[in-house]
Amino acid sequence: MSVPKSLVVLLVIGIGGAPSVGRGQPADSTALGPGSTIEDTSAVARRVATAFAEGNARRLLTPSADRVEISLFGNRTFYSSSQAVYVLREFFRRHPSGRFAVGDVMEAGTSFFVRGEYEEARMARRHHVYVRLDQPQGKDLWNLHEVRIEHAAK
Repeated sequence: MSVPKSLVVLLVIGIGGAPSVGRGQPADSTALGPGSTIEDTSAVARRVATAFAEGNARRLLTPSADRVEISLFGNRTFYSSSQAVYVLREFFRRHPSGRFAVGDVMEAGTSFFVRGEYEEARMARRHHVYVRLDQPQGKDLWNLHEVRIEHAAK
C-alpha cells in the first residue's frame, strides 16, 4: 500500500500544533512511562508514547498491519509484524529509553500520525520519531503501519 505524498509531507513538517484528535482506540493501560509528556492526547497517542517511554516494542506493534515500514536513521525496510517486533526490540536494546515527549498528533481520515522526541537513557541522545497508524474500514482499532526514527540535530 502506498502513502499519498501529501500525507507524508504533513507528517514530516508536523502541521497542526495542538492535538486535534476526535476519536481513537481504547487505552491499552492508564500507566504512563517515566518522563512522558502526553497530557490531553488521545488513547492512540498515549499508546505510542507509553511504548516508546517503556521501550516496549510489543505494545507499539499491538495491533499492527501485516507489513510494517521501519526506518531507522535513514535505513528503510518493510517487515512482517512479527519481524518488526524483533527489529524494534533490538533498537530499544541498543538505545534504551529515557523519555518520550509527544510533539504533534494529527488524524486525517483513516490515518493517524504521532510525532515526538525520544531521548536515550544512557547517552542523552535525542531522536525524532514519526509514527503512522491506519484504521481499517469498519474497525475501531488503529494498526501501526510505519515507524521512522531519525537523529535529532544537536
